[in-house]
Amino acid sequence: MTNLNQPIHLSQQRLESLMNRINQAADQPEILSTILEEFSITLEKLDQQQQESVTIINASQIELQHYRELFNSTSEAYIVTDITGKIHTANPAASTMLNISPNHLIGKLLPVFVCESHRQAFRTKLEQVNQSCQSTAWEVQLQPRHSEYFPAAIAVSPIRDNQGNLTKLRWLISDIRHRQQAEALRQELAEQQELSELKSRFLGTVSHEFRTPLTTILSSSEMLERYSDRLSPERKTVHFHKISQCVGYMTQLLEDILIYSKADAEKLEFNPTVVNLSEFCQNLVEDLHLEAANQQRIQFKCNDDDICGNFDPKLLRQILSNLLTNALKYSPNGDPVDFELNLEENQAIIIIRDRGIGIPANDQVHLFEPFHRAQNTGTINGTGLGLAIVKKAVDLHQGKISVQSKIDIGTTFTVKLPLLNVKKF
Repeated sequence: MTNLNQPIHLSQQRLESLMNRINQAADQPEILSTILEEFSITLEKLDQQQQESVTIINASQIELQHYRELFNSTSEAYIVTDITGKIHTANPAASTMLNISPNHLIGKLLPVFVCESHRQAFRTKLEQVNQSCQSTAWEVQLQPRHSEYFPAAIAVSPIRDNQGNLTKLRWLISDIRHRQQAEALRQELAEQQELSELKSRFLGTVSHEFRTPLTTILSSSEMLERYSDRLSPERKTVHFHKISQCVGYMTQLLEDILIYSKADAEKLEFNPTVVNLSEFCQNLVEDLHLEAANQQRIQFKCNDDDICGNFDPKLLRQILSNLLTNALKYSPNGDPVDFELNLEENQAIIIIRDRGIGIPANDQVHLFEPFHRAQNTGTINGTGLGLAIVKKAVDLHQGKISVQSKIDIGTTFTVKLPLLNVKKF
């Protein structure tokens, strides 16, 4: 319509000019005939322009009706507000979504229908849209009239006048309860699949780890049964020692599984008490040296002999013994293991460093997952539960654990445990 205004206006001016000329040439037949002919042509053009205008108007009305039907029939709420959020226009879906009649909806402030706990954040978003004049989208909890709140996705875009000034806001609001339910279902399925994979790894790992010591026990017991009279006391002692070691290993394996299952079910007991960490670490090192046939491989250093804090002694032993035995186990050349205890800013800093085979980068991201073992562990015994238990125990102490490792250079674990105000679970 705007494009037709100018030619119509020009035609009107042309007609007025011709009328003036007709009046001036009333007594001049020849000139009058020419002017009348021009007048007729101008009228035809004006009529043609009028018909085009009617055609465009009809098309616009049809298109407007199409958009009106779309506006009224869409299942998503469509709302137009001023820049303060005051509702000017709303489709039936908006009325249904907000549980209020169309007549009562007009004039209301849109933030009124936002859950109170989300209202301030909504107003902040509204201010940002007004300042930036840019379209944006976010999720919010809507609170329909006399109804329970529900999650919704909001998309808002600015409406400008001919001068480019922001005058109104266009809102598209979608109920995303079904989407969130679908996402929750997808997450549940993913967790079930992860659980199934975890069970498979558990069965595979446990069956493998039990098979070797059971084979050793069977072999040694058969040797003692069949050839007891021929074996020297020393050889008998060796076989008894093998049986004892294997039973101890299987007992520890079962203990690890029990501890992790409790931790995973959030049933692992946490009983903090005052512990002198310096003495605790020194005693643990001595115990490990005895278990390792007096191989003095752990080099313990402490910058303070009186580092005391609230720790669970059982879980603390799980943390330290797992990290230290791993450091010894994955250093096949008998290299020393550094064990440092420091006090920094009211927290204990524990550093355990080996010079062993290292951990591949791809495995480091899965390091604390149950039953996961690095690709380069080869035939070294292990279940992949030790570090998972360590992580659970550190978390219960509200601490942090980190790792740095390079292949064939070594691995360093750093554990930070707060000394005081440990939350009791």
